[in-house]
Amino acid sequence: MMVNIVLQVAVLVFTTLVAITFAEHDATSYAFYHPKFEHTHHDGHDHYAPPHYTYKYGVKDPHTGDHKHQSEHRDGDVVHGEYSLVEPDGRVRKVTYTADKHNGFNAHVHHVHHAHHPQHYGHHGDE
Repeated sequence: MMVNIVLQVAVLVFTTLVAITFAEHDATSYAFYHPKFEHTHHDGHDHYAPPHYTYKYGVKDPHTGDHKHQSEHRDGDVVHGEYSLVEPDGRVRKVTYTADKHNGFNAHVHHVHHAHHPQHYGHHGDE
């Protein structure tokens, strides 16, 4: 029985040493791994397709009064977008914006509707 335990320990030590040896070999061999990308040119420049996307997002929750939306479109280095939201005073803030590498980020903010202030209830000066 003692020989069986010694044999099992010897096999365990041997397999551990083999695993460590191969793990170290694999770790050093991957240091020289350079992936090959398709559709790349080797003229010193990275050639990628320009970014292009469009998205829209909106919330209209009558229970909480949360009303907002946003949309944006990007074509290469040029971005156009807008968003709106209802402010606490009841006005709707609308923002339109553009961004590009020549002009930077530019936004135009305007408000729709008039502000509504809540009635004050409670203490009166003549009470």
